[in-house]
Amino acid sequence: MAISDIKLLAINGIALAVSMTHIEVSLKIILLVVTIGYTVSKWLKLKDDKK
Repeated sequence: MAISDIKLLAINGIALAVSMTHIEVSLKIILLVVTIGYTVSKWLKLKDDKK
């Protein structure tokens, strides 16, 4: 392996690591929004069932 191959591999590895961390953050945000929405819908359903 030449030095240029190692540099290219390192750049690709860093790019992959950065993209994965951004995906993880966005997935956490999506999960939080879905969880809040589900909880609110359950509360509203419970409130309507009491009436």
